[in-house]
Amino acid sequence: MSPSSMVRPSSPVLCVEDDAPTRRLLVKLLEARFDQVLAAGDGAEGLELFLRHRPGLVITDIKMPNLDGIEMAREIRARTPSTKIIITTSFGAAELLLAAIEIGVTDYVLKPLTPERLYGAIDKCLQVTVLERQLLDAKAQTENVLESIRDAFFALDKDWRFTYVNLKAESYFNLPRSRILGSTLPHLLPGGVPAHREYQAAMQSQQSRSFQCYTPALDAWHEARVFPLEGGISVYLQDITEAKKAQEEIRFLAFYDKLTNLPNRTLLQDRMLNAITRCQRDGHQGAILFLDLDRFKNINDSLGHDSGDQVLQEAARRLKTCIRECDTVARLGGDEFIVLLDGIDHSRHIQWVVERILSVLAQDIQQDGVPLSLTASIGVSLIPSDGSNVDDLLKAADTAMYYSKKRGGNGYHFYRPDMNARTQSLLVLESSLRKSFQNRDFSVEFQPQYRLRTRELQGFEALVRLNHPELGVVPPSDFIPLAEETGLILPLGEWVLETACRQGRAWMSQHDAPLRMAVNVSSRQFWQGDLVDTVFRVLAATGFPPTQLELELTESMVMNDVERAIETMHSLAAMGVRMAIDDFGTGYSSLSSLQRFPIKALKIDQSFVREITSNPNDQAIAQAIVGLAHALKLELIAEGIETPEQLSALMELGCENGQGFYFSPPLAAQDIRAMVLHV
Repeated sequence: MSPSSMVRPSSPVLCVEDDAPTRRLLVKLLEARFDQVLAAGDGAEGLELFLRHRPGLVITDIKMPNLDGIEMAREIRARTPSTKIIITTSFGAAELLLAAIEIGVTDYVLKPLTPERLYGAIDKCLQVTVLERQLLDAKAQTENVLESIRDAFFALDKDWRFTYVNLKAESYFNLPRSRILGSTLPHLLPGGVPAHREYQAAMQSQQSRSFQCYTPALDAWHEARVFPLEGGISVYLQDITEAKKAQEEIRFLAFYDKLTNLPNRTLLQDRMLNAITRCQRDGHQGAILFLDLDRFKNINDSLGHDSGDQVLQEAARRLKTCIRECDTVARLGGDEFIVLLDGIDHSRHIQWVVERILSVLAQDIQQDGVPLSLTASIGVSLIPSDGSNVDDLLKAADTAMYYSKKRGGNGYHFYRPDMNARTQSLLVLESSLRKSFQNRDFSVEFQPQYRLRTRELQGFEALVRLNHPELGVVPPSDFIPLAEETGLILPLGEWVLETACRQGRAWMSQHDAPLRMAVNVSSRQFWQGDLVDTVFRVLAATGFPPTQLELELTESMVMNDVERAIETMHSLAAMGVRMAIDDFGTGYSSLSSLQRFPIKALKIDQSFVREITSNPNDQAIAQAIVGLAHALKLELIAEGIETPEQLSALMELGCENGQGFYFSPPLAAQDIRAMVLHV
């Protein structure tokens, strides 16, 4: 229907919108169809204009300051129920839109507004308005009007026989008009008419009625308006099936997670409240399982977010197989899930469910040809002993989950009150760690590396240290894992790399032979940081030769995703940077993968050096590593050499280089100058 053919009502139209550009667009579109357009910037101003001018149509945004669209619509409905109200909104306002629908708005338009969407909604509203006026005025009930409307219209006598049907009603009943006229409604729809009682009420009371109904025989929803006629009724049916589908989608989005179709936090809270009430009333027990997938970010980083989403969907499907019909699996977001066990008789049931979850998740998932097995950290809180409200129970389960994850994951723990103290101390340590980085409490020490036979200095390994103002010297084994977990390892690692390269450049200017600088790379730096760009930037800033920089990568780190590791390592090698596999022998490298890595050296882990003279197994492992390195033409560096006997054993096996307290402990830069470089 074009603007020129649209019925132009005598009363004004009111638009209420707090966003000025959108309000100007609305006014411009409405002025093409209405003689008088009123505009307001918020709900309070809109209600004032409505009370003053009584417009027949109101178009309002759903969320506004002072008085939102819902409250304004409720006030208008209370004063003039016949006023047509159109809500403008977006899918992000799902819960508000549901509330608006429930108070009886006429229609809604999704943003961003377009002429087609706005005019379509207005057309529907004004068609109904025109039809109601025409049906009340007998002179206006002409066949041309009824034939031209887009929705079904028919008339029934007191015996429920059809006395009139319009063109749209023929398609509604899927029959020609000649077959409909004279037939009864029950005959045409033998499955029954849900609205039959409403039709009877209108006929008996001789009053108009409006309602929504679903007709199973037609698989359709309709907005029905019933008008009494002498000796019968007339019925106007507007097909609202698509609007109902949209409403159901909005309702779904309000209470369910779109990715997994699991209940979201809103619905979970409602079910938890019901479970808490039942447990307190009936003396039963319930449980909250807070589940976090271990190292899920690695899947997103290595396979991509689409694959990560598919893994989450499969995890959700598997979790649902582990619970009863009365229980709930919900997704909080990311890789966090909640399992609500409602009405359990014994804690053994909780243990059985948790262990089944861990077992089911561990079964391989084939993703892009890569077999994946998931592990999870699970925390358990009990209803009602660990809390009498939703927040306390979720917090307790979250605390227990965190406790489980800190112990390596792939397990579960029941909540205990003392866990709060542990969690609090970790939070304090994390905050303290960040302050230490800002306050420059970290330092870098350097441990010399020597050629074993000639005792010729080859270079240094840079080692980060923390001298806390209150805790004193903190071992790396305490602060490195926490730095990894919190992400502080990224700026800290870059600072260590730059400090080591800058110091190495200074020493090279004072030493005859070139000196190598070895720097450890953490797993998070390698997989989540932009390592190649970081190394390039640091080398350019410090002037340290890339051929003298050696990055130490752990065996388990590079085996986590071989193809991606090879790509990163080749980019580093293209700059001239050397790479060594640290802690070799403690991981699970395959020979075929090891040959593909562009590495120059293997480091024998100190755990094998420590008892190389007394433990035949350690000696055999060290000998195998030496033989493998020689076969692959790789240098060898033994770490943790502390005695002459260890040195002799390593030299006898053919190890070329080493470091350890036998030669020198890690030293500060000024001590290196005096004791090692002799300058």
